[in-house]
Amino acid sequence: MSRPLPFTDANRKQVASLFRQALRTAFDHTLKFDAYRAETLKIRAQFEANKHISNPEELEAVIRKTKEKLAEWKHPDPYIPPCRPGGTKYERNIPPPNEEVVPGNW
Repeated sequence: MSRPLPFTDANRKQVASLFRQALRTAFDHTLKFDAYRAETLKIRAQFEANKHISNPEELEAVIRKTKEKLAEWKHPDPYIPPCRPGGTKYERNIPPPNEEVVPGNW
């Protein structure tokens, strides 16, 4: 496996993806906005604390540790917005089909 080099576009995208995953995981665990906001500030502080890393080995270790932490904290029943696939309202009021529902000539 190739080691990530610091300050590359691929690395920035990976860190941004991990940050978004952390925010989603925090939202899954705390659906109330005030508690969620407090968690987002903690997450941001953790990411900002590691912003200075320029050693590729240290960077790889931090990314691996972050992935492990996200896997550990993954919610068993994540929040799905109601109208998204898998949500409670997804395709609730779909229009009726144009063809005959029961085949045959009655």
